[in-house]
Amino acid sequence: MRGDGRIYQRSGSSFWWAEYSLRGETFRESTKEADEAKARKFLKRRLEEVGADRIGARCFIGPQQERVLVNTILDDLLTEYKLGGKRQIAREVTAPMESQINRLRKYFGAMRAMQVHKRDVSDFISTLRAEGKKNASINRFLQLLQQAYKISVKADPQVLSRMLTVPKLDESDNVRKGKFSPAEAEAVFNNLPKHMADVARWAYETGARAGEILKLKWSYVSGDVISIPATDCKNRKPRQIALTPELEVILERRRAAQVAGCPLIFHHDGHAITDYRHCWHTVCVLNGLGRFYCRDCRDEQRNFTFALDADKVCPQCGKKWTGPREPKYIGRVFHDFRRSASHELLKAGNSIEDCKLITGHATDAMFRRYADLFTDEEKQERQRETQKRRMEWREAQAVEVTTRVQ
Repeated sequence: MRGDGRIYQRSGSSFWWAEYSLRGETFRESTKEADEAKARKFLKRRLEEVGADRIGARCFIGPQQERVLVNTILDDLLTEYKLGGKRQIAREVTAPMESQINRLRKYFGAMRAMQVHKRDVSDFISTLRAEGKKNASINRFLQLLQQAYKISVKADPQVLSRMLTVPKLDESDNVRKGKFSPAEAEAVFNNLPKHMADVARWAYETGARAGEILKLKWSYVSGDVISIPATDCKNRKPRQIALTPELEVILERRRAAQVAGCPLIFHHDGHAITDYRHCWHTVCVLNGLGRFYCRDCRDEQRNFTFALDADKVCPQCGKKWTGPREPKYIGRVFHDFRRSASHELLKAGNSIEDCKLITGHATDAMFRRYADLFTDEEKQERQRETQKRRMEWREAQAVEVTTRVQ
């Protein structure tokens, strides 16, 4: 009967093959059964799956989709990322992203994409937590995995027929709030190497991201403004930075440090600055803005709790941290300059819209998160003032009642 599909045999094959259709597309696949009765049962199961799809009960998973590996959709994700997505602005895969993709490949890569379910994702989350990773770090892995499925489902022709349910873990306990006071910032500037000091000063003045600053070129400077192309901006939208006297001073120092053949404003002896963490961590520790911890010793909750002494020796295991492998650093990060600039700009009385023109934030909500208008000490003082006004109100009420009685 029409719509019932059929089974048939191919010459040279001992297995029966099944043929059926859905929405005008014909599917043919081996039943891997040499017995005709078993082959008919296979066809019947496939027709039930096709019927479930027709009534909207469950998406049909075709034979080609069943064979797609997670490695394949991760490759598609990287290709889409390099092409630049909707805006088609080419991007480079960053080292952190590459590391996260490699970890996803190691865990899910050989699995068939349509056979990965919520329980597999939960097991992956448990594995990362056992390694001491926080929710925010785990979410970065999960976002990449979900994006890979999304691209495959929306591809033409469709690579996969369903999305993967990926939970988003709570990150409220991991929101950074680090900010520099002017004195702290100046201490950091004075102790950083010359090639990094101006990068830090620029970040403090503009609130720009490190990745954006390190890509600035002299060709972007035109008169009293720097025009940054979309390719160098995180949100892939071009923006401009108006030069102020403070920024002009920085540019004058950079002009004096120019190297022939190097188009970058900020460089190290004519070479692009790629990794500044070593000098950054050292300077912050020396200024009391961070500490080094032993990576091998943790408490029961997998937290780093054993701070190293001045010689980088762990008080717990006695290991001295020297060589290429650095101890764990916890403290102020370079990105805190972005928070500091946002905080000071807003507290100076500027509107959020005007502040965003300088920092480059895309939304009001994200800017507010960075600005974090009140420090913990200021919040505590506001609480005391609020309670003080409450007590004054209560005393005034008591006086009013006494007056009425008299």
